[in-house]
Amino acid sequence: MEGTRLDSGGSRNVEEAKQCLRLIRDIADRGASSWNPEHVGYALQELTQVLLERTGATERAFDPVPASELADLDALLEELDFVNSCSESMAIHDRH
Repeated sequence: MEGTRLDSGGSRNVEEAKQCLRLIRDIADRGASSWNPEHVGYALQELTQVLLERTGATERAFDPVPASELADLDALLEELDFVNSCSESMAIHDRH
């Protein structure tokens, strides 16, 4: 959407979306920096649950568990690595 003008509502949405991303970053950073497996698991599971709820799902799909009890982390890492590389490419494009 290069060159698209935003009205005040759209501009506010962009700022709120950025604030959401900053909060996700902060929560993820605290989880990644923790020595406590329960805090690591909590951060990952709660972020996942909150993002799932954005799809309209109302039932709880994820319960916080210690990181040592999380399943399928290889698949999650692969997906997140893909999203990370895509967002890096977009960021490079934004700078030019």
